[in-house]
Amino acid sequence: MILCYKLPTGEEKKITLEKSKITLGRGLNVDLTIQDHLSSRLHCAIEFKDNAWRITDLQSRNGTFVNNERIQETQLNVGDRIRIGETVLVCERAAVKGTETVIRELKDEMDGGKGFKTMLIEIVGNSKKSGKGHTDKLSP
Repeated sequence: MILCYKLPTGEEKKITLEKSKITLGRGLNVDLTIQDHLSSRLHCAIEFKDNAWRITDLQSRNGTFVNNERIQETQLNVGDRIRIGETVLVCERAAVKGTETVIRELKDEMDGGKGFKTMLIEIVGNSKKSGKGHTDKLSP
């Protein structure tokens, strides 16, 4: 998922969420700084859990709102609008890479010295380590 928002200067920003927890607020120790005087230093957190993106208010003074409803914790969906103070962040679908992009990235990795076997293990996992599946060697 991608969060889109505008800075007070009007500059548009986008951040792609990874499958780890991020914190938002105006403090120095947050992952995403919200430059808004109505934002708490540690305002809210977004994380991927139970196979969905979830947002949790972290006892902020002015509350966290999703689609104009004050929340404690809720699931986020594409199109949702998160309001922190006067700042609005919009949830958008992350772009899916096309086949041409994937092939170009693989070619770049091979040109950089990465071998076919290493890339294949990264894609499908190392079945010997995981104990899953088939452990026969690949035939040419």
